[in-house]
Amino acid sequence: MSWIAAILVAFAAWGCASTQGYFQDAGAAPPARERTLADWPYQEVWTGVVFNGAKIGFTRLSIAPAPDAPQRWDIESEAAIRLRFLGVDKRINLHSRDRVREDLTLERFHYAYELDGSPLDVRGQSDGRQLLLRVQASGASEERKVLLAASLYPQSAITLLPVMRGMWPGRTLRFLVLQGETQAVAVAEQKVIAWERSPLFEGPAFKIDTQLLGVDTSTWIAADGRPVFELALHGTMISALETEPQAKSYLVAASLNKSEALLDFSLLRSDPIDAPQRVSRLEIELSGVPADLPVPSGGQQLCTREQARLRCTVDRAVLDDRADPDQLNSLLRPTLAAPSTDGQIVELARSIASGATSVDERLQRILAWIDANIAKEAVDAFTAVDVLRERRAECQGHAALTAALGRALAIPIRVVNGVVYSGQHGGFLYHTWNEAWIEGRGWQAVDPTLGQLNADATHVKLIEGESLAQLAPLVGMVGKARVESARALARW
Repeated sequence: MSWIAAILVAFAAWGCASTQGYFQDAGAAPPARERTLADWPYQEVWTGVVFNGAKIGFTRLSIAPAPDAPQRWDIESEAAIRLRFLGVDKRINLHSRDRVREDLTLERFHYAYELDGSPLDVRGQSDGRQLLLRVQASGASEERKVLLAASLYPQSAITLLPVMRGMWPGRTLRFLVLQGETQAVAVAEQKVIAWERSPLFEGPAFKIDTQLLGVDTSTWIAADGRPVFELALHGTMISALETEPQAKSYLVAASLNKSEALLDFSLLRSDPIDAPQRVSRLEIELSGVPADLPVPSGGQQLCTREQARLRCTVDRAVLDDRADPDQLNSLLRPTLAAPSTDGQIVELARSIASGATSVDERLQRILAWIDANIAKEAVDAFTAVDVLRERRAECQGHAALTAALGRALAIPIRVVNGVVYSGQHGGFLYHTWNEAWIEGRGWQAVDPTLGQLNADATHVKLIEGESLAQLAPLVGMVGKARVESARALARW
């Protein structure tokens, strides 16, 4: 569930139904006014973050002229999140600095993230035609170039652009954004919806809806340019303008917060399934799955859509031999999350597999080693090397380590994400596991977290991929998706 933690940089909870009555039309909107960075209405803003009624963090954003470059500006932002999940205190710290031109286009940047003690460093620059990215994480690094089809803006500029260009109800903006956590370049679509009042903030403000990487956000920006309130994730996420002392007061509240609200928020409740780890064939119907989510279908999992519903049959008795040499070769290469050529990964893999004569035996030994040496805790990591260092991880960390060790042993193995039934919690939980290619049998689902060499059919795959950019489409269904029906049709 680590990709859920990744979106907690602005997380909070407030159901859509409970907020609809809090916003009213404020009458005629003030005339549109364009601004420049030289006459910006504020130098710094602080916001508090609340999840399910509990303060869990703060964000800060500042804008200042660059001290060493004329006609350049520095946008600095930070976020600190702390909450309790599955009995573990989770900590997320982000710090970013964007150097922008006078029109807010991105020139260079440096983002530093820490997730439960695991670091990620992203930096680079853009000349307007090309973006150069350098990413560094434990045991892994990568550098890549991205050709740009339009001017590029940092994510920190999302609430600044409508202020700079002028706001009026009905105005629509589209612009290219670099999203630091996922290192993705994507189009942000922004529309000024209304001029509204609310008891949740002082004075009237423009409501602006933004869509980026499948996440819908509503932000209320006052006429003077200050972002006073924000909702996201179907209205379950809140951040609000505060003073610096108010924003930082979360430290005491977070230390006392023992809530497991994140689990309740993300759980897809369903009718009970007896002995789920023995289920070999499952039929499930889900609602609330985004229409643009490309759910895999074919082989062991066949899915169809009918309006807003997704129906899938998962059958482990079916042979899934859909692959080509290029695909298999790509799954032998190291990645940021699974650095399979790292020295300690290679040494450990060879030690684990010493004397093993088959792919099944190698995989079984990997699962046994992980079960004996990596604690199953709600601790997030960016790479498999982070998992080895911490000796604990949640499901995505287990899957990343399995992929790294498997690839080091020449086993094509991928990371997949979806939902799996939990008898303990009475429903389906978002989960990450692996699929390994075994010659003669094709793809086989492997779950290192549950210790399953042939994972049961309650594993419903929604997306393939191990990077945050690949996982971003799932964000749109968290807190919204529901299990309409689920039943086991066969057992081993």
